[in-house]
Formats: sequence, structure tokens, C-alpha cells
Amino acid sequence: MKPTLDGAAILKQANSLHEKIRSWRRQIHRYPELGFTETRTAALIAAALCDLGIEPETEVAKTGVVGVIKGGDGPVVGLRADIDALPITEQNGADFDSTRPGLMHACGHDAHTAMLLGAATILKTLADRGQLPGTVRLLFQPSEEGQDEEGKSGGMRMVDEGALAGLDAVFGLHVDTGLPVGTVATRPGPMMASADTFTLTLFGQAAHAARPHQGLDTIALAAHVIQAIHQIVSRRLDPIGEGVITIGTIQGGAKDNIIADTVTMTGTIRSFMPENRDRLHTELQRACRIIEPLGGRFELKIVTGYPPLVNDEAMAGLMLSAARDLLGSEQVRVAEKIMAAEDFSFMARTVPGSFLRLGVYNPAWPQLYPVHTPTFRIDEEALPIGAAALVATALARLTL
Repeated sequence: MKPTLDGAAILKQANSLHEKIRSWRRQIHRYPELGFTETRTAALIAAALCDLGIEPETEVAKTGVVGVIKGGDGPVVGLRADIDALPITEQNGADFDSTRPGLMHACGHDAHTAMLLGAATILKTLADRGQLPGTVRLLFQPSEEGQDEEGKSGGMRMVDEGALAGLDAVFGLHVDTGLPVGTVATRPGPMMASADTFTLTLFGQAAHAARPHQGLDTIALAAHVIQAIHQIVSRRLDPIGEGVITIGTIQGGAKDNIIADTVTMTGTIRSFMPENRDRLHTELQRACRIIEPLGGRFELKIVTGYPPLVNDEAMAGLMLSAARDLLGSEQVRVAEKIMAAEDFSFMARTVPGSFLRLGVYNPAWPQLYPVHTPTFRIDEEALPIGAAALVATALARLTL
């Protein structure tokens, strides 16, 4: 079956919704909520879906919302947006800045949610006209940025609760502050990294700093361990492999004239391939053992986080093709792999999926405004483009 709308028609409809999408985004931006507390955001989403004639299912994965747009007897496609904010105090000075000190939509999830509502508006119109060849499931996912007391993020819980059951494909997007407005990017295969964390505690023996021979200097032991850890990627990983281990914190010692008896480090482990992930875990354990012949001992705890985000090759190709039809080939790029992590990865390994990066940078700005910073911002001209990209991708899969 041919696509219901061509790219130009989809983009025209999305542009006609620009102010509405912007309004949704700014309402959400003013009232950010952390993961699994997004009750106000969920209520806004549910009300918007009701206005469209879409019955919302609420409290999915605790605070998520799911809506279904039923069309013809074709495939079932999922479109996902994350809805949570970050514990950051905004420093932008816009009239729609966060009203909640210490909380901010600093990663664009407000925009993702608004764009999915815009896409839902277009898709529901098609369904009402009998022009939607399949079914679209709208997945408004909580808590992408963190996990609950059971170690589960919103994406994990949505998968566990069956929100993706019966889907033939799933698609999502994320703002990219390094890409100019009007451009998008994705790639087949690995696109974003796994993200695991570790806590390492080293144990020596306390003594007076003037008598170091009577103790075992744990800070000196830590120096050996840090050197060994920093050689894992360069000397223990295949040179054509990709991975990183970063020590983010180190704490040890109580006073300048006391030999420290413990040192604690925390950090992150990232890679694109499962075999590299396993190797980095093994080699981290091995690097810590370097202190054992010196008389020290250690405790290492690794917490497994998000897996790599691996786009299905066929779905990524379809997404790229739909984007070219929408924006023109010159505006569509093959995305670079990045070491950031994303819990859409749980969805993309459950059903075939692909993830799009949406340019939100205005080249006229004096600088970039990266995610996870107090001055993060987007050019809102990107909002209808994101909504249109979701529609174009969904229709491309439904008519495959």
C-alpha cells in the first residue's frame, strides 16, 4: 500500500499545529517532575488524548500513559516519548522557565512529549478519515533518567507490564543540541552505549602519617588501581572495540597526618557491544586485584544499567528513508555513535525499533546549550519537524 500522505503533506499538517505543540511543551516545561512522580504531566497528556478522542490508559509503569489510535488491519506500531525531568535549577530567564526550584526539563523530554501529542493529532485525523492503514500505540514513558527502588526505569517497567506486546515496531526520538534545526540523524546497529556503574572500596591499614611503615597507605594503593583501570581500554580491550571506564568520584582519608585506611571510588562503564561490556566488567575486577600482593583488599560492586541502544537495521533504514522524503536527503544524516545511554534500548531489543536524533540548535545562537545543564534550550522551530518525523516513520512502517 502507498503511504497515506507524502512528506510535504505531513510537514504541512505538522506546521499547522506548531503553536499547539509549543503550548504543550511550555506547559510541561513550567512544571517539571522527576521520574515516577510525573502525575501532573500524565494528567496533561491524558486530557490532551481525551480531547483528540483517544481513550488514555493511565498509571502504566506507575506514572506513564498509553493511548491507542486504531486504523485498518495493518501492523501495530509504537511511538514513544519520555516525560520526566532532572534535578537541575534552570538559568534561562524565559517566561516559561521551570516554576520549581531544583527541577528542570534539561533533556528535552517536555519537547518529546509535546511532539508525540502533535503526531497523535495528525494520526487520529487520518484514522477518523479511514486513512490509517494500521494501529498506532502511543507510549508516554516515565522515568527515563533514573530507576526506582527495584532498579527499574520507566522503559524497563513498560516492557515488563506488556505495553509493547503485539507491536511490530517501535520508534522514538531525542533532541540533539549539536544538530541544527531542520536536520535529523539515525543509524542502523549500535547507536548509544550501555551504562553501568561501579562502587569500589579499597582497604589498607591506618597509621600515623609520620610512621607510614606501621600501616598500609590506601591512597597509595588507590594510585596503583587508578593506573590499572585507565589501562583497561587501551591495553585489555580490542583496539577496534569501543568502551570507556571513568572514575567519577574518589574519597579517602580523614586528616593530613593520618594514613588512610579506606578509599572509595565510583564510576561508570560504557560500551556498545555486549561482549565488550562483559570484558570491561571482568577487567575492572582484575585491575583491582593489583593491590592484593601489596597487602590490600577491595570490594567491588557493579550495578548493571541500560543496555546498548541497537537500532534494527531495517527499521533504521525505513526511518532514514521517511526522513529524506520529509526533509530532503541533504537534511538527513547518519548519526554518530555516542557514549550516552538511553532506556529506549529496552524497547528496541524487545521489538524491532529505531531511534531518531532531532536537530534543535539554532546556528544564530552564540554557543551550544547542551542537555543536562541549567541553560539547556531548544529552538522550538524543531517541534513540528519532530512531530512530522514520528508520523512519517509510523506511516512508512504501517504501509510496508
